[in-house]
Amino acid sequence: MPDKEKITELAFRRYKSGETYEKSVWYLAYYTLKINKNIKNGGAIQPLETDNLILLLNENINGSLLEPDETEVKQLAEQIYHEHPEKSKLHWFIAEKILLLKEIEEILNSSRN
Repeated sequence: MPDKEKITELAFRRYKSGETYEKSVWYLAYYTLKINKNIKNGGAIQPLETDNLILLLNENINGSLLEPDETEVKQLAEQIYHEHPEKSKLHWFIAEKILLLKEIEEILNSSRN
């Protein structure tokens, strides 16, 4: 699980980037689905919840992370958008998902070596 300091730092950088609300919603949907595609019990990671990486990777990952389907991302982005989360929360959850993905990539890299 990424530590709070790293999440805060990345969330602040995302805030400073000036990206639109809609783009933030899209990224949150994308990163959430990308994590779920690459873990057992996919769907366990929710976009607007804090998550821990006490997960097992899917067996069908062959050295690189699976990408979510764009239609799935669009559907989840619409769901998130209709929940109207604060932009600061979007930045926080995007940062968290990005750092979780980095941890998954590190696990993948260490299992290849």
